Amino acid sequence: RVELTAHPISNTYIMYHSPPALLLASVALGLGVQVLVCTSTIEVVSAFAVSSSQSPKKRKVTNQSKGMGGGFGKKDDSVPATHDRDTSDEINSLLGFLSSWKSVGLGLDSKAGTEVGYSTINGRRGMYATKSFKKGDILCKIPSDCALALSDPSQMGDIDQTPAEGGLNFLRWYADNDKARVMWEPYLNTLPTNAANFDPTPDFYNDEEIDALEYPLAIRLAAGRRMQINELSEKEGIPMDELQFATWLISSRSFVISISIGDEGAAGAGATAANKKALRVLLPYLDMINHSSDNANAELHLIDPEKDEAWFAIRATRPIKAGKEISISYGSGVESSVELLQNYGFVPEENRIDALMLKKGGSESLALAEWSTTLEEDKKALEEGGDSLGNMANVLRFRIKLKGSYP
Repeated sequence: RVELTAHPISNTYIMYHSPPALLLASVALGLGVQVLVCTSTIEVVSAFAVSSSQSPKKRKVTNQSKGMGGGFGKKDDSVPATHDRDTSDEINSLLGFLSSWKSVGLGLDSKAGTEVGYSTINGRRGMYATKSFKKGDILCKIPSDCALALSDPSQMGDIDQTPAEGGLNFLRWYADNDKARVMWEPYLNTLPTNAANFDPTPDFYNDEEIDALEYPLAIRLAAGRRMQINELSEKEGIPMDELQFATWLISSRSFVISISIGDEGAAGAGATAANKKALRVLLPYLDMINHSSDNANAELHLIDPEKDEAWFAIRATRPIKAGKEISISYGSGVESSVELLQNYGFVPEENRIDALMLKKGGSESLALAEWSTTLEEDKKALEEGGDSLGNMANVLRFRIKLKGSYP
């Protein structure tokens, strides 16, 4: 079953769904309408650790259960504020847009549960809890209607989409499509630009900076990403810098959902010989959550993924106090600092996966004695130069992180 629904604003957007499936958004291109028939069984989400569940049944509340806990006044279960709420027109517009789609837990007021803010410690934008949550609680959720699809499973063949191909689709389907731009403007206006909230990935580095990474896997991945962008830019006639930034945007912001599809490009009740495909989606508001390698307190969670009214949610993986920053683990949840730098443009302060990677070794690894500088020399260079070093500051952070992680 495929349902086509005209969007109430543009009358050109459709939503499609065929249980068991994930509801995504597709956009009209030119005078025709593109239907991404995604009648697919969801198995896992491979970018950003995820789980799924069915909507819980409503629990009956009695006067007896209400009174449990006792005491005079409510216990203050919060932490000192370490952020300033983002009250910009862009965020308020996004909140209003998502609220019109009946999203839940978004920062429209202090009782919502979550809000976007800027850290008073490092100035970084992130998401914060405005009330306390227990392990397993849903912090916020948006309907799957609000997901921006970046993949067409019927055209993917046997190879998963590259970030560069996702960037190309983002430009064509949304950023450079006038009708789509109007529809998704409240979200698109909150995305990073190359002047704000931008952490360059190594494909933006010059050759000398890439070579300075020294770690063979990091150098190969950076060169490979740059080659993908160059080749696609020439093939499609799109300016290199425009596609490169769109690729960075998709690599650092999108969630990758692994599904199973049949031989005809769509799966369903009669599908056989299913193949796994990785589909990229952008999730407004949820993509503002920052990463933690070792201390994430939440995860991406799918609610009722096999129903028409599916939800993307953020669920607490441990208790979260009011005022605490919300964090998830990017990628598969077990990304080394090599992958985090490659796809997101930052080096985490802590990452237990690095030690495991270095212990495993291999042809694309380095022994500690094979680096051209010592850990102390890199620390001194970063301390003396700081962020004035530009991309080399992150190169040094990367080298320091790996050199300090050898078992």
